[in-house]
Amino acid sequence: MNRIDLLLENYRSHIKMPLRLGLPASQRVWFAVYPAEEERRLIHRLDDFAVLTQAAGHPWIRIDLQGRLAQWLATVDEEERAEWFKNPDDVDLYAKTEWKAALTTFFQTEATRAAAPESTVFALTGLMDLYDFLHVSDLIESLEQTFVGYLLVFFPGEREGNTYRFLNARTGWNYLAAPILCEK
Repeated sequence: MNRIDLLLENYRSHIKMPLRLGLPASQRVWFAVYPAEEERRLIHRLDDFAVLTQAAGHPWIRIDLQGRLAQWLATVDEEERAEWFKNPDDVDLYAKTEWKAALTTFFQTEATRAAAPESTVFALTGLMDLYDFLHVSDLIESLEQTFVGYLLVFFPGEREGNTYRFLNARTGWNYLAAPILCEK
């Protein structure tokens, strides 16, 4: 059985458990952790996660961040953007503030599609676009107050204890999300 099949099997067990409504946002975050090299295979299997979620009686909304950096940069005045690229630290600074705010607004807008928001599983994909510009932990912290359902973060990286390492490259951070792993 490949790693994405194992992740699906573990998700099946997880989503069958009754959802506890009214929990604080930090306790309604699930991390589906998989190796970064499995990203394409995972993306092709997202419909399987949606089917499992809906079979368990929960609405599913995928919120994809892929391409959002380019879209955000396209909204910045051309001369201002040219100035940013003369000093790469400026891009980092604006990404950590303005782009994070734009992603949070995008997430909020997408989340309003939920007919039953408190039982909806919001599947967050496309995190690889954050690399080198924004920490996943900063984004999750920003999103925590924007949804009332459950946030399923498809996380390319690794987990050891409660420490998550994005793309196995960044220093890990301690987060109390419920892990869903691609192992037995």
